[in-house]
This record gives sequence, structure tokens and C-alpha cells, in this order.
Amino acid sequence: MNRRKKKTQQVDYIQLAKDKVSAIDWMKAKQGLQSRWAQLPKLHQRALMVLVPVVLLLMLIPLPQSEPNTEQVEPQRVAISVNTQSLSEQGEPKTQPLQSDQWQEYTVKSGDTLAQVFRANDLPMADLNALVKVEGSDKPLSHIKAGQLVRFKIKTDGTLDMLQLEKSSKSVMFFRLSDGGFAQSK
Repeated sequence: MNRRKKKTQQVDYIQLAKDKVSAIDWMKAKQGLQSRWAQLPKLHQRALMVLVPVVLLLMLIPLPQSEPNTEQVEPQRVAISVNTQSLSEQGEPKTQPLQSDQWQEYTVKSGDTLAQVFRANDLPMADLNALVKVEGSDKPLSHIKAGQLVRFKIKTDGTLDMLQLEKSSKSVMFFRLSDGGFAQSK
């Protein structure tokens, strides 16, 4: 067995490129290019006559070398407040009860959707989905308007208990059923 490594052959890429260029039939290529140019719309021909020289010019012009910023910035100290109490020292978190015996009110602003009203008042989106299922054909939830009053009560677990939409002369009330769904009263 011959274990000698075979020498890699040196390729003269310049001569290879010259051979490929000399093999091109320039007259035939010129005629093909002219026929394709004639197929282009006049607007495209004009655009190419302007854009091609501009692109070539931009490729040839060297870009200015930006000098690195030699100015050094002094380090600054920033005060950060850090909670240094351990979890055992902090104790139980103090939570406010979510239940409210009174109605909460929200006046609809221009461009508001009911989903935005729910988000602004931290109401569960699952309750909004349940309300839409029982909305009815008059669509009071889908057609809220700027200036309309939305009143609601929240249960102790943070879910919506009642929702009332007031228009100029009439009011629509949605209330939670024992199965967790909603019903509508006019």
C-alpha cells in the first residue's frame, strides 16, 4: 500500500476565468440582451438607466472612515434600593379584600372596547367571554359607545358578579348564575 499523500493540484483561477470569458459569444449575448431590453416597459428602461449608474457609482466611492470615539466616560455610581429582608422576615403579604359592596363605575372613552374596559379595571377576560355568549341579538356588549356608563360588582374571589350597561334611556344587566355562567335581564 502506498501511503503517500497525493499533492493537491494547483488551479490557475485567472486562466480559468479568461478561458470562460473567451468562450462567450459576445454577439449572441448582445442580441439576447437587446431583445430583453426591448421587452421591458419604457418606465422600467428609464429607471434602470438612472439606477444602474448610481449603484455602480456608490459601489466605487469609498465610504469615509469614522474615527473611534477616544473620549472616555467616567464611571458613575448609581444608588439602587434593594430589599434586604429575607422571606421569613417579611411575613405574610397583606392583600386587600376584592369584594366591594358598592358598584364600581367606568365611563367609556372614545375608541374603547369592552375588552379594554375589562383590562383597565382588572376584570377577568374569562368573564368577558362568558358574557358575550349570552349577549343576545341586540348586542349591548359589542356596541358600547363613548360616554356610556359601565357599572359592575366583583365577588370575593375576584370574578365578576354583576355588570350593568347604561344607555340614555335603557339599561341592560348581566348577572352570574349559580353554575358560573351569566344571564341577561333588560
